Amino acid sequence: MTNPTRILLIDDDAVDRAAVRRALAKSGLAHTLAEASGGEEGLRLATTETFDCVLLDYRLPGIDTFALLRTLLAAEGQARAVLMLTGEADPDLATRLMRAGALDYLDKAEVTPSGLARAIRYAEARQAFQAELAASRREAEAKSLELDTLNRQKSLLFSIIAHDLRNPFQALLGLSEVLGKAVAARDPTSIERRAKGIHEAATQAYALLESLFSWASLQMDTMAVTLTDVDLAAVAAEVVHGAAEAAADKGLKLEASCGGIVVLAQRDMLTTVLRNLVGNAVKFTLPGGTISVSGHCDGDEVEISVTDTGVGMPSGKVDDLFRLDRRTTTNGTAGERGSGLGLLLCRDLVERQGGVLRVRSAVDRGTTFLFRLPVSGTVNAASPATAS
Repeated sequence: MTNPTRILLIDDDAVDRAAVRRALAKSGLAHTLAEASGGEEGLRLATTETFDCVLLDYRLPGIDTFALLRTLLAAEGQARAVLMLTGEADPDLATRLMRAGALDYLDKAEVTPSGLARAIRYAEARQAFQAELAASRREAEAKSLELDTLNRQKSLLFSIIAHDLRNPFQALLGLSEVLGKAVAARDPTSIERRAKGIHEAATQAYALLESLFSWASLQMDTMAVTLTDVDLAAVAAEVVHGAAEAAADKGLKLEASCGGIVVLAQRDMLTTVLRNLVGNAVKFTLPGGTISVSGHCDGDEVEISVTDTGVGMPSGKVDDLFRLDRRTTTNGTAGERGSGLGLLLCRDLVERQGGVLRVRSAVDRGTTFLFRLPVSGTVNAASPATAS
């Protein structure tokens, strides 16, 4: 059984309302009718109740009809059709009202049961078509945005392969050639220097490939992430231990203060995020600086942060850190190179666990990366880890 059309009639003239009421009664159209004798009452009814169609008198005292029309059409969650009723035969007015969003324009003197029913059915059908068209347009825009993101990701991968990945291999080829000549010349100093250069180039290429494969795999993986209880102190200690040698080489102090905190996370993802953030902090902190990994509970969440006393960044660069189309790389304080993929990987991994990666930074005042994860009910009394 077809649901009746819910109609709201807004007209200050009681005689005209009675005429519309009689026409609807004789039209055979299944309907319910609510009546309002003024714009304010009509707007109140339209706000508190749901209607499929509004019959709106053009000349209502004390109100701007065009403003009322816009309000009726703009109501959130409503897909109502609005038909204008008027005693004026003015084609220009009809055009203006239709452009303002009215779906039809009826002369009160010519309202008949069949004509009124036909106009309402037509308006409903047209409104449904417009709603479907708008939904299709939104879906197409979403698909276009998704394709645009995929294209940027593809361009990023090609850029890394064409430029970033080629550089260390060019260095490997050049250094290995020079190394061969140094061996033939029995020059131990040159051999040691070239061997160290080969090791550094190979390390850079491997780190880039690891980031590239991790990030690419993450983009293709659509499976849900299962969160489990993770001892944050243990993960932080593992990360601090792994970065201790690189930090010691630069004279940096590493600290971790996450004792007793257990979070709901994916352990490997959390470890990768903290490892990348700490490695990034080591890269951009001058000798004598400090890098801290900390966690503290805030209600039902844990805020996890990696803070350094490094060179910091201007606000413009902070805004572009997570943009695929503005990927930039900056050498570290000791000339360390990166691919620019590490932070993108961190952002995606944090989001896969339900968090948002944020950053605070100021030039010469250091940088803090932070995100929140759900706290677990499990308590671990592990002590803070420190390395220097």
